[in-house]
Amino acid sequence: MYLKVKDSFTERTQNARRQIAPFAPLHSPVTPRETPRPFWLPGRSIDYTRDNGGVRLASFLLYFAVALMGAQRANAAKLSAETASAFDHYVDQAETRMREHLDPARFLRVHLKPELSAKLRSGELVIESGHNGDAGKIPGGMLQDWVGMMFIPGATIAQVKAALQSYQHYQDFYKPEVTESKELAHSGDEYDVFLRLYEKYVLTVVLNTTYHVRYAMLDPRRMTVTSHSTRIAEVKDPDQSVTDEQPVGDDSGFLWRLNSYWRFEAADGGVYAECEAISLSGDVPLGLGWMIKGFLERFPKESMLNTLRGTRAAVMSRAQIGN
Repeated sequence: MYLKVKDSFTERTQNARRQIAPFAPLHSPVTPRETPRPFWLPGRSIDYTRDNGGVRLASFLLYFAVALMGAQRANAAKLSAETASAFDHYVDQAETRMREHLDPARFLRVHLKPELSAKLRSGELVIESGHNGDAGKIPGGMLQDWVGMMFIPGATIAQVKAALQSYQHYQDFYKPEVTESKELAHSGDEYDVFLRLYEKYVLTVVLNTTYHVRYAMLDPRRMTVTSHSTRIAEVKDPDQSVTDEQPVGDDSGFLWRLNSYWRFEAADGGVYAECEAISLSGDVPLGLGWMIKGFLERFPKESMLNTLRGTRAAVMSRAQIGN
């Protein structure tokens, strides 16, 4: 199974429409209706009328979301040695698998699934899980592995490399998720970079992150880019300061690790691109799963979409001006 995304697709708008639709029948012009008592509201139920049904439900869900997200932040998660070791083990296995797939016939997933080629060339963004069975289940944390694919028409490997190495412009390519970006160090084809990440879901989360990035040209037509997070710190109160941080690994557990693995191949008048992102966040506290888990699971996929779109736009702008 994989997710196909047209370039004009707006996931939040689509989701909003799907969420509104189920409640439409409750807006009855007749008499108020009672629903069965929800387990979280002992002793009372909610009345739905044409005037107040949707408003009450929306207000209730918003209140609960704020309360639960606040509870998660108050009940700080701590990255244990066991969880970190399990993540490192998964990454080691994933990177071994990637090294085994460097030959041209297996370099990209599109080579193993020829039906993807036409979809990507038509402009679709394809996202699928990188997990193999239960391999992604680790103690004390939530590990996610997603692979995004796209085609960049009219581009060259040189243009892709130049766009990716323009770290000072990441805050433009990947906004609103990246609010500040800069290169910290550079030696040959290895870089150390800083990105300030931003995400808002009822509450605002800001992360100060650094990465070590390595570029490798396998041949004139193929390139890999490997990025390992070296530090991820959550900001205590983004409204007050973006430099006052919680202790690394002792925070709300929104994001503890983030590795990304790009593969590029020039073919068919452009460049095929594939990005695998492996991330680690804190486990969902007991009782908060129904509200928090869905968001934590959705965030990496939305981030992948933003990354693919931003990268394609950055490379195509260079291609258009011939740089």
